Amino acid sequence: MRKFLFLCLVALFGGTLAQAQTQKLISPVFWQAGVQAIHQEEMKGTTVFSFTTFRHFFINLEAVNLNAYQLHRTGSHYRLVAKDPKVGLGTYLADVTKAGVFLTTSRYKGLLKDAPSSLIIEDAKITILLAAVLEIEDSSLPRFNYEYYVTQSSGACSFSNTYYSIGWGVNTAGAIAHLNHVIRKNRELGAFHSCVALSTQPETHCLFMGCFATFAWCCTN
Repeated sequence: MRKFLFLCLVALFGGTLAQAQTQKLISPVFWQAGVQAIHQEEMKGTTVFSFTTFRHFFINLEAVNLNAYQLHRTGSHYRLVAKDPKVGLGTYLADVTKAGVFLTTSRYKGLLKDAPSSLIIEDAKITILLAAVLEIEDSSLPRFNYEYYVTQSSGACSFSNTYYSIGWGVNTAGAIAHLNHVIRKNRELGAFHSCVALSTQPETHCLFMGCFATFAWCCTN
């Protein structure tokens, strides 16, 4: 587990103390998902991760902003939680084991590698969960701060107008297939009517729990 950069003490319920930390180094996939920083607090045996974001990204039929979610870790178990208590998110759990990631949702319970591809395509919350778990668990990811990415993103499109579509799969082919589904569905809904493609082909990132594929757009609205 990587070491977080900034450490302070905050008062929690009942006057007890817990560590609060902020990580400002983000992997390329999490950056493309619009995350600027990750915040961590320890609460009664559970580590709570929340996200500061600068924009949304596209997945399945949704424009997703990760600041609407938290990731709760207890031991090796991760749970995706909606920050708004009125949102009935349902069960989204990932347990990182030696055999692989064990996934629990209302529709599937078993190893991630054995999950049907239709499950990933139809449920964007699983990709959100996996992207967040990967960001926390994989210390081998290259990471840079917000300012670095802003500098590197100058070019054919302004930083503020660049958006990404994201797909996930157990391998490169699966990730690209999911990404193509995401793009096709969003086009059908008119999500890209003010956008032009910046990528000529998907960019893929493959790590211990599978592959992510991303595609860049320049959007005027």
